[in-house]
Amino acid sequence: MQELFLIILGVIMGVLTSYTDIKTGFIDDLHVFPFAALGIVYYLYEGLFVQPNLLLAFSGIIGFGVGLLLGLLLYFLGGWASGDVVILAGFSALFPYASGYARVVAPYSARYPLHAITLMLNSIIAIFPMVFIYAFGIIILRRKTSELRKILLNRANLSVEVALWIMGAMAFILILEDFSAVAINIVLRYVLTLILIFILGKIRKVGDIIGVAAVVYMTYSYGTDIIVAFIRLLALLYFFKVFLSIVSFIRKEVLIEEKPIEEIEEWDILGEWLYERDGEIFRDRKSFFDRVKEAVSDGNLAFLMPKYENVIASPTAEGLTKDQIERLKRLVEEGKLENRFLIKKSMPFAPALFLGFLISVFYGDLFWWISLKMSGL
Repeated sequence: MQELFLIILGVIMGVLTSYTDIKTGFIDDLHVFPFAALGIVYYLYEGLFVQPNLLLAFSGIIGFGVGLLLGLLLYFLGGWASGDVVILAGFSALFPYASGYARVVAPYSARYPLHAITLMLNSIIAIFPMVFIYAFGIIILRRKTSELRKILLNRANLSVEVALWIMGAMAFILILEDFSAVAINIVLRYVLTLILIFILGKIRKVGDIIGVAAVVYMTYSYGTDIIVAFIRLLALLYFFKVFLSIVSFIRKEVLIEEKPIEEIEEWDILGEWLYERDGEIFRDRKSFFDRVKEAVSDGNLAFLMPKYENVIASPTAEGLTKDQIERLKRLVEEGKLENRFLIKKSMPFAPALFLGFLISVFYGDLFWWISLKMSGL
């Protein structure tokens, strides 16, 4: 009954935030924080008085914090608005752990209050079919067959490389456990795997060779099932490569338009970085997904968070202020900037978060399900 009460709170919050996001493009804090507070109070009461457990008691607070951190990461990368961040944190406070109704539960959301990961990934994966159909509809209608080739083939080799780096990381951990005769904690295993993938990506070609050697070694040690697992992993990575390519295509062809400064209004979201260096004005029109590709390709996370001195305006999800627009007008009048600016079209994400919440509660972790299927489990 208690969990059903939390679900009802989540549904009410999801309906309110989805409605206001679609209608106004903004999220009212009163549609999130009271529900999050009720979730936090519920877990404090359960963990302190019903079944004494400090982790359970503070799981609502931890869930809220994890959701906030994940949302802020996407916010600072320009992918989410501040309202989306708050919604994810709110849902995570209500369900820091996986729901009892969920049929597919990831280890991180069963043992630890990290259900925010499931909520975020479910929200992204859930909208993929709609994005996929929409993108291919545009390609067909506009006869952009060259774009279709790019989506399917451009940088597909990176999926192979990342799969090899993951296999290299897995082999290292298996060898470490064999020599130490100690099973590594699951959280430490995930962290160590990410670190190793980053290192192998950094040394790229050597990382590829190590990955191939790892596949050969594990196939010799554990049998041909390793080959099947590698192929499934490769298919999963290629799926996400296609997804990112489709989103990038939609961004360039549908969700971005060029406007002169006279047509730009307050709250419009800029689609580029404008900054000053040595008295000159520079523009950076790379998208978030372009930066992700560069970061993975070069093994350098610095690409995700570009640092510019004297930033004039940037693609923050909060949009342009009146002062920024006035400054851009002056720069155009002075001939320092071409009067063409990339502007993002707003796309409400609250309904996707609500859908991700419902899937998480009543079905479980889609990403974990995909991972298990790709691993043959």
